[in-house]
Amino acid sequence: MHHTHKILCGALAGIFTASAMSASAQEDPAGFYVTGYAQVSRLSSTSFNETGTAGFGRGLKADFDLGLGLGGDFGYRYGNGWAAEFEWNWRRHELDSLNSVRGPVVDEGDFASNVLFVNGLRRFARSGSNWTPYAGLGLGWVQEIDFDLNAGAVERAWSKQGELGVQLVGGAELSLGDHWRLTADLRLLRLGEIELPAEAGVTGRLAKPAYNPLSFQIGLRRSF
Repeated sequence: MHHTHKILCGALAGIFTASAMSASAQEDPAGFYVTGYAQVSRLSSTSFNETGTAGFGRGLKADFDLGLGLGGDFGYRYGNGWAAEFEWNWRRHELDSLNSVRGPVVDEGDFASNVLFVNGLRRFARSGSNWTPYAGLGLGWVQEIDFDLNAGAVERAWSKQGELGVQLVGGAELSLGDHWRLTADLRLLRLGEIELPAEAGVTGRLAKPAYNPLSFQIGLRRSF
């Protein structure tokens, strides 16, 4: 009797799971989509060292203003609650201040990135609801990340390519009709500490400013 009860419970669980997946597929039909979005981004302060001709030295600490960014994605919903997408993201954080142990260094510059992602998303469509929450994980490839520190007419830049990072995604989309949706989500990107070789106006490197921004974006999505 005990084994029969376990088998019955397992069968009922399987039926429930299959029914739930079927309902999810009906509410989240398969198909392609594209999204464009704008974002605001927060980048925490970071400490690092400079070696080279800029003469900033060691023990630097940079603080940043609220950053702005743009991006877009091209994705596919599989119709079973899962989706995959390619995403492009550009963001820029203006420098608020840069200080060393000796005092202020410069107050003009920015920390910016251009990153390409492959994201996997789990979507939670519900019958009768216009809202579809989603969560996911992305792997990013840095096309370019650069740190500019300027003083008057002197422009100095450090940059790098090819770094890998990960991002966590959580948000929701609101249906605006058969094909259009409004999206809003939070994305935490983690690239960690990056050593940046000199690119222009200086020699040497920056070792190693951290780049782990948290962003909020609102987008418009078109389904096909």
